[in-house]
Amino acid sequence: MSTIRDIARKAGVAVSTASLALNGDERVRTETRARVLEAAEALSYHPMRAARSLSRGITWSLHLLDPDSSGALSNGFFTRFVRGVHDTAQRHGYSVSLSILDNEAEASALARRLVQERWADGIILMNPSASPDTLEGLHEVGFPTVVLGRAPLPNTHSVDSDNVRVGFDATSYLLSRAPGPVLLLNGPRQQTFTRDREEGYLKALERAGQAADPELMRSISGAAGDARQEVDRLLRAGVRFRSVLAVSDGMAVGAMRALREHGKRVPDEVAVMGMNNDDLAEYTDPRLSSVELNAYDLGGRATKLLLAAIGGEQGEAQGDVQRALVPHRLALRESA
Repeated sequence: MSTIRDIARKAGVAVSTASLALNGDERVRTETRARVLEAAEALSYHPMRAARSLSRGITWSLHLLDPDSSGALSNGFFTRFVRGVHDTAQRHGYSVSLSILDNEAEASALARRLVQERWADGIILMNPSASPDTLEGLHEVGFPTVVLGRAPLPNTHSVDSDNVRVGFDATSYLLSRAPGPVLLLNGPRQQTFTRDREEGYLKALERAGQAADPELMRSISGAAGDARQEVDRLLRAGVRFRSVLAVSDGMAVGAMRALREHGKRVPDEVAVMGMNNDDLAEYTDPRLSSVELNAYDLGGRATKLLLAAIGGEQGEAQGDVQRALVPHRLALRESA
């Protein structure tokens, strides 16, 4: 196995110069760096990761932190987002670890421990809540962090869908397709994306001249079973609606099940639209209309921002706080 001394000897430079050149130090002249890299390639030199970590004080690991365990591993959005993070991190020589917790307090405690024990070089924080506890702790120590969603604190790198627009576009389409009351099956209100989608829903109702009905704005978990129970309860109570907008495809499937059990035809009597555009949307009966949020692209973009924050070669200014928005689209099928 070739060593850095072999590289230095072949390139005709000092070992210290070869080391600087291999680590991209700008003090090394361009022609010298090129000679060192050419020698490294000729000798098939691959530096040991442990040595690189010690010399540069980094772990070559990123950490995904999700404070909300409800349905994460069975959620198509979650798995595609994680895949986008993994693929982008791997291309830059990083590994990815993951923690899924039950609440903000657990997430805050783990984040402190992660920073203190230096488990990773940076964190991607998913499902941010309106409570800034976890993010405040990371800001205090200047730990590189990117938030998936609308960050509850300023001066925070974030990647997001325009969730107000997501709620507005989906609701506006349903109102145009099936004029009448729209039932919103939303997630827990402590999460910022939930509040944003509700805001978009209300704006669409206002634009259509339709009054908001609190009875039609339900905050539940993301589970299909909970959505089924909620729609069943509303129908038994005689609550009337012409369409359903669910903030996940799983919730939309649960709603369709309840509608079918009550003899309601989709979309003839009640139109249904989900969000995330999971694979299952193609296999429901009828096939489920959904909002494509491009979760894989969100994961890749979040990782690029995080690598920039910790000094990755992304060509982005490390000091500039960025909020990147990834476009969405309506994926229309037979249910709406």
